[in-house]
Amino acid sequence: MSLLEVSALSKHFGGVIALKNVDVQMRAGETLGMIGPNGSGKTTFVNIVSGQLRADSGGMRFDGHDTLGRQPHELARLGLTRSYQAVRVFAGLSVQKNIDTACLLLAGEGLARAQLQELTEWLRLDLALDKSAGGLTLFEQRRLELLMRLAQRPKLIMLDEPVGGLAVTEVREMILLLQQLKARCSIFVIEHTMRVIRELADRVVVLMAGEKIADGPPAEILRDQRVIEHYLGTVHA
Repeated sequence: MSLLEVSALSKHFGGVIALKNVDVQMRAGETLGMIGPNGSGKTTFVNIVSGQLRADSGGMRFDGHDTLGRQPHELARLGLTRSYQAVRVFAGLSVQKNIDTACLLLAGEGLARAQLQELTEWLRLDLALDKSAGGLTLFEQRRLELLMRLAQRPKLIMLDEPVGGLAVTEVREMILLLQQLKARCSIFVIEHTMRVIRELADRVVVLMAGEKIADGPPAEILRDQRVIEHYLGTVHA
């Protein structure tokens, strides 16, 4: 069953082509990775799909709904949410207040208290509920951001470089968490750390200068000569 269908998506910034006729399909239950060099259009793609940015042309359907041009809060209520390269939490509020604020987006339709408690324990934040979010480590903040998204009962979470800034041991812990997350919802992930892509993604889309140049299983994509020459040769996993 198709969960996300993006067709001929294009975006220009002045004379710069950020995306050109990009097609992406994603099945329910799938984990889809997106890779490519800086400036290839990955974050622009996520910004458009998640409602942060308007496309110049193209179409998008999510879970059977036409969604191109909808606002982020509308998409969240349909079950599509995202995280950011730079973690976004309310630094001046407690962990509990951050969670409560995330739940408000669904106007009373969020998770039950018992479900929130289970998520909080799973993400090892149950002993930090009274702490200020600004006082957490980066890894704790990334887990809190993930919890805030899960509190909105997503069908799809789009993760933009979820291991950015983490230590090597924390990267491994995050991969394990995301592997477990696959049982809860579909995942779209942008990453430069190829270990994350290899261990997490069912399928990988490659962007180059705003165009899709490859789409397939990780093992196949990571052997693609075009991908090796134009991207993987500069990436250290």
